[in-house]
Amino acid sequence: MFTGIIEEIGTIQSISRSSKSLQLTIQCQHILDDIHIGDSISVNGVCLTVTYYSTSSFQADVIPETFSHTSLKQLTLGSRVNLERAMSARGRLEVI
Repeated sequence: MFTGIIEEIGTIQSISRSSKSLQLTIQCQHILDDIHIGDSISVNGVCLTVTYYSTSSFQADVIPETFSHTSLKQLTLGSRVNLERAMSARGRLEVI
């Protein structure tokens, strides 16, 4: 679950295309403090799964259907993107 609160602005470092998917590498800092393979990260409102991470970036695969039907299709190298980690099951969510 996502709260809609942007935690960080990241930058598209690379976009690799294959016949079956697109791989995004996103440069960031703050959200890497507590990142793991398999974590869900919202990138411009699109939920992606972390497939790799380093000290300065993370990667996620995007299937063609997701890519063609979301704002991700407008991304280019250097594009700035809104990043948000999924809320922890231990997190508090208040419904008003």
